[in-house]
Amino acid sequence: MSKKLVEKIIKHFYGIDGILDECKKEQLNKFGNIAFIIIWWYLLISGFVAILLSVNNLTMAVQFLIAGNLLVALVGIFSVIWFLRKKRLDVVEIDKNEYPKQKKRYLRKSIGLSIYFGVCMYIFSVLTDTVMESKHFWQSISSVDNIYTAIFQGVGFGVCMYIFYIIKLKK
Repeated sequence: MSKKLVEKIIKHFYGIDGILDECKKEQLNKFGNIAFIIIWWYLLISGFVAILLSVNNLTMAVQFLIAGNLLVALVGIFSVIWFLRKKRLDVVEIDKNEYPKQKKRYLRKSIGLSIYFGVCMYIFSVLTDTVMESKHFWQSISSVDNIYTAIFQGVGFGVCMYIFYIIKLKK
């Protein structure tokens, strides 16, 4: 894989805009290695516990794995955010005359993300209604509640992302 592609993936995953210098790369690599070791041990231990639980109750083992994986994912997300804030790796430093231009760029990016999120949540709610609640597909897809909920979720997500982007800006 080319170095530019790897750098783009790292910047996208950690939400870093701007230049990714050697100091930032080193700190991200250190954090990534520590996170990998912790998750590797979690996978070993949770797999062993799930095997032990599945002997008596398979449903309990599945519930344990699902709950544990969700908990580890949430802890991982918040630890990445905390690490980036603590080390100030996600701060975007710009000139004062570039600030309005960057705000407009982030507004367009937030609008795109809100549309994407709203459409995904709409599709997810239609599929959930169809599969889990045994509703007819066309009834779910034309449901006004699903449409309004998806619009509300998309707008809320877009506003949150815009605030998140603006917080990262430093004049």
